[in-house]
Amino acid sequence: MQTKYLTIFITILILSFDLYGQELIKGKVLDDDGNALIGASIQIEGTSTGTIADANGSFALAVKSADLLVVSFVGYFSDTVTVYGKREIEITLQPTSSEMSEVIIRSKSTMIENLEPRMSEVLLESELLKAACCNLSESFETNASVDVSFTDAVSGAKMIQMLGLDGRYVQINRENIPLVRGLSGRYGLGYVPGTWIQSIDVGKGAGSVVNGYESMVGQINLEFKKPLINEKVYLNTYLNSFGRAELNYNQSFKLSDRWSSVLLTHVSTLQNEVDRNKDQFMDVPKGKQINVINRYKYSSKRVSSQVGIQLMRDEKIGGQLGFDFGDDASTSALYGFNNQTTRLEVFGKTGILFPLTPYKGWGFIYSLSYQDIEAAFGRKEYTGQEVTGYVNMIHQNIIVNSFHQYKTGLSMLFDDFDESYNATLRTRTEVVPGAFFEYSYLPSDKLSMVIGNRLDYHNLFDWVYTPRLHLRYQFQPTATLRLSSGKGSRTPNPITENTQFLVSSRALRINEELAQETSWNYGASVVKEFQIAQKSVTILADYFYTNFSNQMIVDLEQNRHEINIANLNGQSFAHSFQIESRMQISEFVELKGAYKYYQVEATMVDQLVRMPYVAQNRFFLNGSYASKYDKWKADLTINWIGEKRLPSIVGHQASRDTDIFSPAFSLINAQVSRGFKWGSVYVGGENLLDFRQPDPIALAQDPFNIDFDASNIWGPIAGRLIYVGLRYRLKY
Repeated sequence: MQTKYLTIFITILILSFDLYGQELIKGKVLDDDGNALIGASIQIEGTSTGTIADANGSFALAVKSADLLVVSFVGYFSDTVTVYGKREIEITLQPTSSEMSEVIIRSKSTMIENLEPRMSEVLLESELLKAACCNLSESFETNASVDVSFTDAVSGAKMIQMLGLDGRYVQINRENIPLVRGLSGRYGLGYVPGTWIQSIDVGKGAGSVVNGYESMVGQINLEFKKPLINEKVYLNTYLNSFGRAELNYNQSFKLSDRWSSVLLTHVSTLQNEVDRNKDQFMDVPKGKQINVINRYKYSSKRVSSQVGIQLMRDEKIGGQLGFDFGDDASTSALYGFNNQTTRLEVFGKTGILFPLTPYKGWGFIYSLSYQDIEAAFGRKEYTGQEVTGYVNMIHQNIIVNSFHQYKTGLSMLFDDFDESYNATLRTRTEVVPGAFFEYSYLPSDKLSMVIGNRLDYHNLFDWVYTPRLHLRYQFQPTATLRLSSGKGSRTPNPITENTQFLVSSRALRINEELAQETSWNYGASVVKEFQIAQKSVTILADYFYTNFSNQMIVDLEQNRHEINIANLNGQSFAHSFQIESRMQISEFVELKGAYKYYQVEATMVDQLVRMPYVAQNRFFLNGSYASKYDKWKADLTINWIGEKRLPSIVGHQASRDTDIFSPAFSLINAQVSRGFKWGSVYVGGENLLDFRQPDPIALAQDPFNIDFDASNIWGPIAGRLIYVGLRYRLKY
């Protein structure tokens, strides 16, 4: 099958040469102090063709000699530059006057990276501000590509899904450093405050081999706020109707001409017992978190380097009313849940630059982290420690000219796990050295191709070979086709990745030694732009197929009192189709709508069944209004989630003859904000229709009964939530 897809891609490549008159121009967008303006918009005047500046302020765009580039960024005056006779340019934007409102030029809040062969969408800070965005799991509320789902009725954890599959198959990085994985795989989304995020790059399908082999259905890369690039001081306060309060404070410091620093802090607490359904269980766990990052940046003409340290302590408690911080769940007469997580990380990256040959460079990325978890699910205790080390050395250059580029390098991943659940010990040490080579063919803005290969040696699973292929072809001036194919692998973590099922009386059964999960992902997408009544409309359609050769199968239906985990014995696949429309109704109003269809099936007990807790049909609608100068903003998001198959729990042996389904339901979220010169105030609500899953906990009145189960969750538990907040900014 891989040969077939490769043949199709190469055929299209040969047939699609239309390169006349195109040249690749590279550049940087900076402010007065020489700092990169991340996410600045670069667009060819009079067209919809453009790109955005990356984390270094850099961009590349295929242009004609007569083209003019319009460059803009929020809070800065736009500029128009000529490209005639130039191959490299540097653009400096001037900040708007302090007498004006905070935002004068309105840039796009999301952008499809025009020259990127992958289907990749960048969510900029203006998009993240459309919701309260307390943490990463809530940052995708106004985006159709990532689904956020509910896990259980006790822990309060949220998980993401992409292409209809669990978020564990999505590689989540912070500035190309692995972030949400391992022991943090299930709760780690709550450890990333939204106020720290500058932008989010959401890529569907297999990602770049430069970042490893773990990207199976998608890759999410977070850009955190950096020294001197953003505001000098940023303060965000938040309070919701459940009693959750947050304080976020960021400050940037200029230490010298070459050194700068930024401090990112987050403190949150919830001390109220919320029990709206009166089942004597907390609908939302109580908790408190303190999270701090301090990072430093060094810049010169030849060297750019950053190093940071993060310290995080998170405590959550839930279960029956009356269970509190400090109580011992293993001996308590009440059913209690607690999770105490401590995380320490040192991370950084260093780049060696060549000003006379900007296409050439060396990069060195590294991270060393320690995580400790102490948890209890009723009277079953869990402890886990993980030490992770990661190093990636990257060299990029061209072959003859900038049409032919490559990245190559070496990496090393070290993981040491030490876990104990209900007196069962599990330890694992992984040492994975690897090498990669990624070739990019970028002859024009019409055609680009990336071929990647990497080879890793895993001390537990032997050699791991990872090929990837991405192709982009602009077959019309306003229409682009993308094709992709790639293999992905990962090591499953059977306890931490299934904690949502541990809030029950089920016994955990790991029936065999688990092999690596491995899959092939194939995808195609089309982006088309056109005009309706002089209004700009963009249509995006994509289809992805994921086929597992091995998978960790979690069977809740073989025995209603057990969680049976084993390797795949049969088939497992996922079909994902999405069509999305975006329309700029007016200068002030934007509308986005999407329909998503998922068919996700796997073999369990020799029978191919539809995977539980996955809605086959979803609708998404988002409307945004922003008045002149962004004085007033309003956003409304509607999510319709179709029925989900639920695990059969009829009798001790599962009966698959009659499927059980949850009802479809809708979630409506909204936010209104008022802008001032110093920032903004906002008020909003989530789940405004107050939809709640009825009776979410089986035998809530008898939690130590063999049939107690708080994990059969398909919808929201707590219901309507109202929040208010304030954002204060002090610009340079």
